[in-house]
Amino acid sequence: MTRLERVWEQSNRTTVLVVSGAMILAIAVADWWTKPFVAFGFLYLFPIMLAAGFLPRWLTAFLGIGCAVLSELFSELDQSIVRLAFETLALAGCGLFVAELVRNRRLTMEAQDRLKALVETSPAAS
Repeated sequence: MTRLERVWEQSNRTTVLVVSGAMILAIAVADWWTKPFVAFGFLYLFPIMLAAGFLPRWLTAFLGIGCAVLSELFSELDQSIVRLAFETLALAGCGLFVAELVRNRRLTMEAQDRLKALVETSPAAS
C-alpha cells in the first residue's frame, strides 16, 4: 500500500476527521480574516477529500454544502445562488469522487487478499 493510501486506514479515522475539522475551522478563520484581500474557498477541497474516506455519502454532501456556504459567506463578491450551487457541486462532487476511489481501493485490496489466501491454501497451487 502506498503512503497516501495509509491516510484512509480505519485506524486513522478519528485523527483524520479531527484534522479535517480543524482544517475547515482554520480555513474559515483565515477566509474571514482576509476577506477583502484573498479568497481561500478552494482550500475547502482538501479537508473534504480527507474526510470523505470515512464519512457516509450523505454526510460528505452536507460537508460540501457547509463549506460552500462558508466560502460564499466570507466572499467579497455579491451573494449569488448560482455561484453557491456550482461551488456546492464542486466541493461535494470532489468529496464523493474521493470517497468512491477510497471505497474501490479497499474492495480491490480485500479481493486481492482473499485471492491470495485461496491460492495459498489450495492443494493444486503446490
